[in-house]
Amino acid sequence: MRENYEYVQKGFRMLHPILAGFVGTEMNNAYKSKWWDEVLYKLDDHADELPLHGDYEELIDSLDVANCIRVIQREWKDIFRYELDLDGRNLLNELMGIRNTIAHIGQQDLPQPDAERYLDTMARLCEKLDREGAQQIRALYNEIRHAEKAEADSSLSGPIPIEETLVDDTDMREGAVEDLMTLIRTKKIYKTKYTRKVTFDGKTEIYPVYRVRLDALYYNDQNDRIATWISRYRAEKGAGALSSLKSQEYNDVIEQFIYESNPDSIKKTQKNIALVGQQQPGVILADGRIVDGNRRYTCLRRIQRESGEKQFFETVIMNADMNKDRKQIKLLELSIQHGEEEKVDYDMIDYAIGTYRDVVVTKLLTAQEYAASTNETVADVNKRIETAMLISEFLEYVKLPGQYHVARDYQVYSLFFEMLPLLSKMNGAEKERLKKIAFNNVLLKAVPDQRIFIRDIKKLVKNGLSEDFFSEQDNINKQITEKFSGVTPSGKADLDKFAVDCGDLADDIRCSMERALIRTRTQQLVNRPSENLLKCKTLLTDIDPRLFSKLEEEEKKSLIAELEELSRIADSFRKILSGN
Repeated sequence: MRENYEYVQKGFRMLHPILAGFVGTEMNNAYKSKWWDEVLYKLDDHADELPLHGDYEELIDSLDVANCIRVIQREWKDIFRYELDLDGRNLLNELMGIRNTIAHIGQQDLPQPDAERYLDTMARLCEKLDREGAQQIRALYNEIRHAEKAEADSSLSGPIPIEETLVDDTDMREGAVEDLMTLIRTKKIYKTKYTRKVTFDGKTEIYPVYRVRLDALYYNDQNDRIATWISRYRAEKGAGALSSLKSQEYNDVIEQFIYESNPDSIKKTQKNIALVGQQQPGVILADGRIVDGNRRYTCLRRIQRESGEKQFFETVIMNADMNKDRKQIKLLELSIQHGEEEKVDYDMIDYAIGTYRDVVVTKLLTAQEYAASTNETVADVNKRIETAMLISEFLEYVKLPGQYHVARDYQVYSLFFEMLPLLSKMNGAEKERLKKIAFNNVLLKAVPDQRIFIRDIKKLVKNGLSEDFFSEQDNINKQITEKFSGVTPSGKADLDKFAVDCGDLADDIRCSMERALIRTRTQQLVNRPSENLLKCKTLLTDIDPRLFSKLEEEEKKSLIAELEELSRIADSFRKILSGN
């Protein structure tokens, strides 16, 4: 086994696309369409290793780490010294030495201290180029540092090989689920030498990491990231349709939701896993439910399907019961997804609905518990819940209660979130008027840019000119309500058709807003003279007369002239105002 060697090689595979991308970007910026010609010129002694032409991605991929370093060294004076400091250059020189060592090591393994130092060099260089990539290499560095201890710990119970006997596949999601711990030493699950710290029920412990076959696992349908997608499926197929599916069908459906929620992110992660493997172990329950790692699991399923090679999910297995330990499991999920990991890839409507469900609907958590797990303030959690409640109220208004995917399609989160400060200053009747105005604007798509719509309403309220606008909107809302009373929508398509049929009313909403804004601008023009005079008075009274004695004669004469000019201007205004 050449494990330390493999670790370093893995580090090089992580570093390569980052370093090559850096070289390609800077050369392209400097030489434009001739950038590859310059690369070939700088690497004329290695030209036989490189293609003469190709698309950008192909050319970047053809630059190995050594040639990337050579280009940087040879273009240092003209290009790269402006993008990388001297410490970075020293790290590059050290990296070239590491590369040469690795290339000529033969069949022996690297000493562990050397492997640690090599990975540290890669991580430090990568921090100057790509912080996310640096975190991945640093994680690899941490793995190798703890590898000896983990291996010693696992050796106490002896190695756990992959047995030749397969356990029959079962539906891991339905009925009395099979405990995955009973499948260790089979082709479905085997123990690795790695570990992961997990905090569960207030206790932080180190758990062993297992490699689990993909068909032994199933997605967590309580994942906030896909809350609106689940609501769409249930609206289209029926409330119990998802839970009635067999495991394979169920996983296929959820996989599609996760992919559609952010296809670019999934493609990027999938490419990374295919290149360097899964870097962060997940967390699953003993019945196969994935608590942390749904996206990684999605990428592995796609890789297995596209490559035809069997994949395994690396994960901690928690001996917890979803029914008995539901609260602690949710807290674990939240702490991992919003505490340990960066808050990425969340549609705010999905996030808000998940929070609303856990705190208000099921009362699984309090707002304080939620905030502590997600490293937020209680105020932030409550604002998100209030926004979710507005979203729910909107869906009731358009006769599609609980179909949160409709709200996601309308992209109403920012509108309703920005409404909260306004609503907090209004009485009950005013709140209802504003909500109905906002709901109808969304329904008819009158002002498509929701940010402009709510910004303009705030402007009207601030200037005390909202009442006329609200009165006009009340009349329009009555007509919309009358027309909508005869509509029984089954989905957003019916709402879209209604909006088309009510195009004249949408025009009325827009015109009403435009008239209100014109009134605001007129009022601002009326108020401007007095506001400017007040500013002028304030500036004059701020002058300290004691400074006059310190002025030179020329400065005093200049100041007197300016005051006389002000007096003339003031006299002319006075005559106009008095009618003379």
